[in-house]
Amino acid sequence: MLTEKNPQVGKAVAKLVELNEDERARMIASSRERLRMDHASRLRTAREEGREEGMEQGRLAVARRLLSTGMPVETVAQITELSCETIQTLLH
Repeated sequence: MLTEKNPQVGKAVAKLVELNEDERARMIASSRERLRMDHASRLRTAREEGREEGMEQGRLAVARRLLSTGMPVETVAQITELSCETIQTLLH
C-alpha cells in the first residue's frame, strides 16, 4: 500500500483521520449545545405562558368576586384590567 511505501503519506492519512474525528466531535458537541439551548428556550417560554395564564385566571377570579358584591362592570374592569366584554361574559 502507498502508506507502507511512504511514511509521510501514512502520517498525512493519520492526521486527516484525526482532523475528521475532531470535526465530527465538534459537530456532535455543537448539535448537543443547540439542543440544550432549544430545550431551555422552550422551558422559558412555557413558564412565561403559564405565568401569564395564571395571572389571567387570577384576574378572572377577582372579577367574579367583585361582581358578586354588586360592583359595577366598569369598576371591575378598571380594577382587574380586564375588558368590559370579558367581565360581561362572567355575568352569564
